[in-house]
Amino acid sequence: MKGIDTNILVRYLVRDDLKQFEKAEQILSQRPESQEVCLVNHVVLCETFWVLKSIYSYERYRLVETLEFLLNSQPFEFESRTIVERALEDFQRSKADFSDCLLNQINKIIGCTETYTFDRATERLDGFTVLVGA
Repeated sequence: MKGIDTNILVRYLVRDDLKQFEKAEQILSQRPESQEVCLVNHVVLCETFWVLKSIYSYERYRLVETLEFLLNSQPFEFESRTIVERALEDFQRSKADFSDCLLNQINKIIGCTETYTFDRATERLDGFTVLVGA
């Protein structure tokens, strides 16, 4: 298994720098032959979502499509596929940022019964308690 950084994943997805895209694609396309996968850890996933949303103006539906593509693509392995899939479900049915959805799912797996926040976008997610009046 090999790890990839956010900038490798972003270049692969957006293809805005041809030289970097080709290098990223070369790394990723070598994996099936060697049976080796590329790890996309939680930090890289959150950073990628942030870059795609903030820099490339991806809308929510496009972020969902992108993550579904990654989940169904051969070279990619995730730190915890179950957590990522559950976070994606939360992201689709709420207004919360993906990083909050991922945080919520990680905390649940660890055993947190509640995660406190001031972020009202998380109020529809089971596991978050939004503190009001602050």
